[in-house]
Amino acid sequence: MNSPSKFSHLCLVSAMAAATLFGSSRSAFAAGALKAAYVEEVIPAKTYSAQMSVLNASKSLGPGIGIFGITSLTLTNFDTSPQQVFIFVPIFSGGGCGSGGAQIIGGTGPQMTVYVQPRSTLHLTYPTPLVVNPVAGITCIAAEVTTLLNGGSVQINVNGVIN
Repeated sequence: MNSPSKFSHLCLVSAMAAATLFGSSRSAFAAGALKAAYVEEVIPAKTYSAQMSVLNASKSLGPGIGIFGITSLTLTNFDTSPQQVFIFVPIFSGGGCGSGGAQIIGGTGPQMTVYVQPRSTLHLTYPTPLVVNPVAGITCIAAEVTTLLNGGSVQINVNGVIN
């Protein structure tokens, strides 16, 4: 009598383990399918590369539309003194990407301030892209040299992807 009871108990435990295993593999499969679908939708549609020189005023650049993922920023200071550069997402009163000065009336994030040494280059890489979402339907970044001394010339190269 002891042997059949152990056998029944063992069968019941095995059946429950099998049901749990097959049930969890279905949910793992579903999670994998969702992840695969998500990855397929976020693969970049095209690459983007642009350059701007910033001297004494705000300037902007960008694809203008879509979601912009910045993969690298390269800033070159041509001046003999260090330069502080403020990089931000612009808010325009009119115009759009490529405009600057008085047409930029504000800014939002992501924002950063970098300090570029005299006659040198600073390269910032983003293995996970720095995401810039459209503001008022326009996708851009802007920069301004904020150093009070000399108002130096800084060239900025931007690389990324557009979705």
